[in-house]
Amino acid sequence: MTSPRPRRVVASHRLLRVAFATSGAFATVALAWAAIVAVRGGAWWGPLHAFLIGAVLASISGATQMFTITWANAPPPPRWMPIGQGSALVAGTVAVLVGVTASVPSLVWAGGSTVVASLVLLAASLVQVIRQSLLRRFDLSLRFYLLALACGIVGVTLGTLLGTGVADLGVARLVHLHLNLVGLVGFTIIGTLPTLLPTFAHHRMVSGREAVAAWWACVAAAGLIAAGLVGPVWLVGAGAVLAGTSGAVVLGGIVGRLGRRALKETLPYLQVTSGVVWLVAWTFADGVGLLRGVPTGRFAPWTAAAVVAGVGQVLAGSIAYLAPVALGPPIGDNLRRMGQVPGVPWAAANLMGLSLIAGFPAAAAVAGAVWFADLARRAVGLRRPVREPAR
Repeated sequence: MTSPRPRRVVASHRLLRVAFATSGAFATVALAWAAIVAVRGGAWWGPLHAFLIGAVLASISGATQMFTITWANAPPPPRWMPIGQGSALVAGTVAVLVGVTASVPSLVWAGGSTVVASLVLLAASLVQVIRQSLLRRFDLSLRFYLLALACGIVGVTLGTLLGTGVADLGVARLVHLHLNLVGLVGFTIIGTLPTLLPTFAHHRMVSGREAVAAWWACVAAAGLIAAGLVGPVWLVGAGAVLAGTSGAVVLGGIVGRLGRRALKETLPYLQVTSGVVWLVAWTFADGVGLLRGVPTGRFAPWTAAAVVAGVGQVLAGSIAYLAPVALGPPIGDNLRRMGQVPGVPWAAANLMGLSLIAGFPAAAAVAGAVWFADLARRAVGLRRPVREPAR
């Protein structure tokens, strides 16, 4: 007879399931919104922010809490903290999307402030958990998370000012983009790689000196990007290049140590590593452009590819592994279902990114539809746990 899982594991998996359900809902909204824009025209601001604020931030909230509770071997936070944080994120995101689209500044103010509050509450929840841990193995990742959330708090605040017309659309918009995409999303990914990728290979955490060096480089990158508000634009570019270098070094160190063992769970490994490669490539392309005085722009093809093929693949690869784990038995069968025939979603995701860069939006839309449909098919077909009758 197997012993029940510890309460902290059950609680962390419950948090992740709720987060992934929320993420899926916002991802569906983003995809439908993008299809409408592609057919009828309009601004891409809506689909992009529905995906990044809603889908990506929801997943970050659930995953970071689950990772911290599980890998730090610590008890979960009080229930009101994740419930309040998740509710604030959903309410704030909806308010921002509706407020900007309908040009209602008061709603944008309320929504942006609520999203910021959700990030503050998430940081407090993570600190609450780690303080109760007797293990220090996850401290470095937590530092990445707190740095990422600090970038997000400033970045979302700038976005709120931009959405209400208070801030100028020039430098503030540039810093807003980089603090959120490079800082909030990118630093979270870098901090998670030393634990997540080895987990795919059923291997213990891999963390060398490059992870510590990357931490200090990311701190410097965040400072450079933020300094772009009052200094020359090339500071933002320097921060992007520094962050991209950190991501490349950490990824290279992990892949080199794991070798072929990481291919055991092919789809999660392929999509997460490929997504990080896309993000690193974007940071270099964007950063070098800023250093040369030629910014890539908000919704330039490279930026769109970084969001979709970069962030999207990291999210999809993480879901392919973590969703079966969070769902519970039969974990093995569900992992095999999510990982089977990996070439289809991997090719579709990368073809979508390449099509965006090449200027073929129709091909990108088709590839994206295939990718999303494939992921949805796998997720819908997951087997649910079977409860044994009470004796």
